[in-house]
Amino acid sequence: MIALLKLTLVFAGIVILLSRKWNLGLVLILASVAIGLLFGYPLPEIMRDVLLTAVDLLTLRLALAVVLIMTLSELLRQTAGLKGMVEALQALIPNGRIVIAALPALVGLLPMMGGAMFSAPMVNEVGDRLGADKEHKTFINYWFRHIWEYIFPVYPSMMLAAAVLGITTTQLAGAAWPLTVASVVSGTLFGLLGLPRRGTDDPSSPPRARSLRTLATSVWPVVLTIVFSLTLPVDERFRLVLSALVTIALMMVVKHIPLRDLRTVLRERIPWQTVAVIFGALAFRRILDNSSAVLATSDALTALHIPLVAVTFAVPFIAGLLTGISTAAFSIGFPVVLPLVVANGGTIAPAWVAWLMAGGFLGVMFSPVHLCLALTRVYFQAEWGPIYRRIAPSALLVAATAATLLLLT
Repeated sequence: MIALLKLTLVFAGIVILLSRKWNLGLVLILASVAIGLLFGYPLPEIMRDVLLTAVDLLTLRLALAVVLIMTLSELLRQTAGLKGMVEALQALIPNGRIVIAALPALVGLLPMMGGAMFSAPMVNEVGDRLGADKEHKTFINYWFRHIWEYIFPVYPSMMLAAAVLGITTTQLAGAAWPLTVASVVSGTLFGLLGLPRRGTDDPSSPPRARSLRTLATSVWPVVLTIVFSLTLPVDERFRLVLSALVTIALMMVVKHIPLRDLRTVLRERIPWQTVAVIFGALAFRRILDNSSAVLATSDALTALHIPLVAVTFAVPFIAGLLTGISTAAFSIGFPVVLPLVVANGGTIAPAWVAWLMAGGFLGVMFSPVHLCLALTRVYFQAEWGPIYRRIAPSALLVAATAATLLLLT
């Protein structure tokens, strides 16, 4: 019980600091030091672990991959590639229900802070034509924006989750893909059904052939990155880094992007605090392990006789709910419950991967401080109640899918 109180104290400190807008990476470093000291881990050992994390190949590789993906996203934004994608899609598909879901889903292929705001104006326009109310539009824009985060390897949160769980992003996607399917199904059931099918045709829209060309010329960097990350004949751990490097180089040649623009992106447009989050998360995990804090906490949870499935879902869920940040949900919640489902030196089973991912990410999706939800609710001037009445059953279906995977194991 003492171990749980100590861990609760650290969690409370994390929430307080994040509520005061402290950087998550710095907060996790401070939490790592606090965890070590509270569990009797000598300060020199804590500092050694922090330094080892800073030079660890996993940390460096993950940080580089995240920076490159964010650079690619920003170049797409600056060259109007993302704008071309969504406009071409809107012109090509006559079914309004497909369009209103596909717009945020397409934007969701690239990780952008508060990215739901990019698709919000287009969802608003299509939603008005379909007669959707403001809460309905908010849910569709918010939910379909995030359907890929369980499986899409370019998301920093997914890369971080795989690193913390000790598996590859391919293994994570192989375990969690039913959650994305469930998200699409639940979004359709509680967001799209009931809307009319009538088209979004606009007399002033460009010809179909031109829209196809626009879509092709806009989407190829995303497609190329995905294909290379799956097929390059190199060590899987380095595929994403090489894929992003090759794609960025090709983009700069094909779209005539000068080097000074790339320097500007790297200097002014990349949120470098994300690198600090990766470093902090991996340091947090290392010190949790080495200080015996995880073992003590696991023993305390076991002694309380709380069902294992409840604990392993609730801890990441609460971390996600309180912070509204998927990287926080995974980096804070996963290390605490991982020893409960993995024997020493073992590998986590796919069903447990899906269960932990569902717990952490659904907590984020419920969080009122989640930036995408907070911003789009204000944009659409929607009420909280009707939004949550759509989120709740949708999330329940995703959780039920993860539970079914556990039962079938």
